Amino acid sequence: MDGLPVKTITLPTPFPVGDINSYLFTAEPVTIVDPGLYYPPSERALNRALGDLGLRLSDIKRVVITHGHPDHFGMAGKIQEEAGAEILVRDGEAGKIMPDRDFIHRMIQSLVTTGMSEEILNLNWNVVFGAKIPYTHPVGEMITFSGETALDFSGFTLNLLHMPGHSGGHTCLYWEDEKILLSGDLLLPEITAIPSIEFDSGRKNLRRRSLSEIMESLERVRRLKPRLCLPGHGVPVTEPAELARARIDFHRGRIEEIFDLVPRGEENGVTAYRLSRVYYPDVRGFDKFLAVIEVVSHLDWLADEGRIVERMDERGVSHFHRP
Repeated sequence: MDGLPVKTITLPTPFPVGDINSYLFTAEPVTIVDPGLYYPPSERALNRALGDLGLRLSDIKRVVITHGHPDHFGMAGKIQEEAGAEILVRDGEAGKIMPDRDFIHRMIQSLVTTGMSEEILNLNWNVVFGAKIPYTHPVGEMITFSGETALDFSGFTLNLLHMPGHSGGHTCLYWEDEKILLSGDLLLPEITAIPSIEFDSGRKNLRRRSLSEIMESLERVRRLKPRLCLPGHGVPVTEPAELARARIDFHRGRIEEIFDLVPRGEENGVTAYRLSRVYYPDVRGFDKFLAVIEVVSHLDWLADEGRIVERMDERGVSHFHRP
């Protein structure tokens, strides 16, 4: 990327995923993509990196958020407060950045269908998300967009591409002239992005088909054939199309592994939560939630293919079996 007006700023997090990559475009208007957490070590690292470039927080005019997970947007409100920067986010992600009670209620509805209601009852989600999301600074006005649009700079343009799956409104930025893709959490060099679980009122089981969306988004990366991918975590990817193919193959392999664990017969039907405890027997704490989200997305894929059957009980919990 020598000579290009984009700099990678690596910011620490206290989470197992490790550091996040923030990308600063120094062309006008100065723009930062995914500014990291509102977390003192991260804030210090960001200010230090800006200082090395002869800039300050107040010089940032625009913040772009690829998706509404705190490690990607937590610092946005602080930048807005100090610099008056505009914050751009896809409309489907705005509710995650400023969640209200309706959003929390819908999220819980989707989670209950997986059979982990006993886990949810141990958490006060209104406290977790209602007043203030941890490691985030309050955000004021956001500029939301839908579809796919252009982000203009002096001398070049980035395309804001809708590539859902890890999150319903996940956005990647594509610099077509340079064939550089900023992939957010869609395509990561060391780990496979987890599908999301999101409310979908159009489906009986209230779950958006996130694995299908991830697979379609990865296929799109293959078709684009970027020469370089700048991911949300980890080192740059020099063969993005090949890595996207490998990630698709990985998910297809996991689909078969989970299929083999689904019992035969309706009387033996199993919830996504119970199956996740078999597939991931050693996970603890919050990782239990990640495990069931991963498993249920693959179960939905199998049910949509007709390879397994889903039955919903009177509580609205899904049970899966092989016919």
